[in-house]
Amino acid sequence: MRVLISNDDGLDTLLQAEEMEQAVESVLAAEGVDPSSDVEVSISFVRSAEMRALNASWRGIDAPTDVLSFECDGLDGAGEQDPLELGDVILCPEIIAAQAGDFGNTPVEECRLMLVHGLLHLVGYDHMNEDDAAEMEGRELAILCELAVLRGDDPAGVRIGPVTRHEYD
Repeated sequence: MRVLISNDDGLDTLLQAEEMEQAVESVLAAEGVDPSSDVEVSISFVRSAEMRALNASWRGIDAPTDVLSFECDGLDGAGEQDPLELGDVILCPEIIAAQAGDFGNTPVEECRLMLVHGLLHLVGYDHMNEDDAAEMEGRELAILCELAVLRGDDPAGVRIGPVTRHEYD
């Protein structure tokens, strides 16, 4: 497993590289992927202006957002390609930090959630309807609780904020 972290503007990533790598490993393990397999994930941190441009270009929404995911190979190609390029997660620390308090999270907690959320998109989860959203949110919570335990934190303190729906975007 390789995690490529890009932060060309020297932004505060809110998370250490080791924690990001652990999040990738936990999401892949939860999906039955051996962490020693040749899987590559890219995590990039961008300013709000760049995130706005990406969101406008790819989703037709002319506003910055907290996280975007771009799937490349998908898990169904695991074992058939070396390396399996799972995809890219793009995070905007400025937006994440600004919205964290609205959701009862610290900026670090919100960044953890957004990273796991983005990674789950790479492995096929979505939240376009109620059932899919409930499934994705349950998976987010389970993985974030697991990561809390690995950090030595109380998993009871993990919050995922309000439910996420894109059916009206």
